[in-house]
Amino acid sequence: MTFIRTSFRAAVVALGLMVGCVAAANAQEVTESHLKAAVAAVQAAKTSKGFDNLLPLLSQQVQNRLIRLRPDQHQLIGQVVEQEALDLVPRRNDLDNDVARIWAKYFTEDELNAITAFYKSPAGAKLADIGPKVVAETLQSVKGWSDRIGEELYEKSREELKKKGVDL
Repeated sequence: MTFIRTSFRAAVVALGLMVGCVAAANAQEVTESHLKAAVAAVQAAKTSKGFDNLLPLLSQQVQNRLIRLRPDQHQLIGQVVEQEALDLVPRRNDLDNDVARIWAKYFTEDELNAITAFYKSPAGAKLADIGPKVVAETLQSVKGWSDRIGEELYEKSREELKKKGVDL
């Protein structure tokens, strides 16, 4: 699992660097229509769908943190934190807008409209729906392959070293 996380992080960093280089070369002003196009693209791509669990996770973390301080008040803490979390639900749009601003920074308005059109097509809708599963399975496949090849490399290297008089 650590390998998958590390590989995923490396892929995200590489993608970020690549996009960052393009963005530096194509810095642009973000107009209202540009931002609307970015919001539409983000929504069509279902990019922020994965963020829907953030507030419940944060709520649970805060509850756990406060309960460690006052375990005798666990019921009240749970009620208060849940209510406060519910009060913060409207702020979820802030995250969507922040993500849209990032997309607007890296894509022109025309590109965002093309992205939206793609994700509204049957193939794009399918990618938006199953893309995370495909990525997870791909990373799992990469891990399996690297585990097998790594073990093979280890064994073959040990055999060759043994032939050369190095006993491991």
